[in-house]
Amino acid sequence: MTNTDAATDATQAGGDGLAPPVELEDPSLTPQQRMDMLDQEADIAADFLEGLLDLLDIAGDLAIEVQEDQAVVNIEEVGSGLLIGRRGVTLEALQELVRCAVQRQTERRSHVRIDVEGYRTRHLDKLRDRCRDAIAEVRESGEPVRLEPMDAFERKMMHDLVAKTGGVASSSEGHEPKRRVVVHPDV
Repeated sequence: MTNTDAATDATQAGGDGLAPPVELEDPSLTPQQRMDMLDQEADIAADFLEGLLDLLDIAGDLAIEVQEDQAVVNIEEVGSGLLIGRRGVTLEALQELVRCAVQRQTERRSHVRIDVEGYRTRHLDKLRDRCRDAIAEVRESGEPVRLEPMDAFERKMMHDLVAKTGGVASSSEGHEPKRRVVVHPDV
C-alpha cells in the first residue's frame, strides 16, 4: 500500500485523515476511560472559568465534582448573583461558553455542567417538587399538566422522575428555548 492509498483510506474512514473522536456514550469505553474523559472536560472547563473570572476581576473558588455521566464545576464564594443573572440567564450564557470551549478542545460533545453557588442544584430541586405536584394533580384530575420551560438536562430529569412513578407518563412539547415537559395520565 502506498502512502497515497493509506491517506485515502484514512480520509474515507474519518473524513479528515484522523479517527473520529470517541464519545463518552461509546459502549466500548471502560468506566475508568469515561471518568478520565470527564476529568479532562472538567479541567478544560475549570481553566476556561478561571481565566474568565480573572478577566472580569471576580473572586471565586472552583469546586469540581465528577459523576458517572457528567462533571459539575461549581463556582463558589462569588458573593453576588452577577454570574447567575435574572432567572439564571447569565449562568446559561456561561454554560454555553464553557460548552463551546470544551467541545473545541476535545472535539466531542461536552458533559460539563456549570453551577454558581449551588443555584442549579436548588433550581433543580424546585423543579422536582413542581413535577411531583404535577404528578399528584394528574393522578387526581386525569388532566395533563404542563410544567414551565426547561433546558434539555432539566427536562431529562423530569422525564426520569415521571418514569419512576406509576400511572403517569410525560412528553415534551414546544421549541427551544420554551420547550417544556407535559405530565399526563398513562394510557
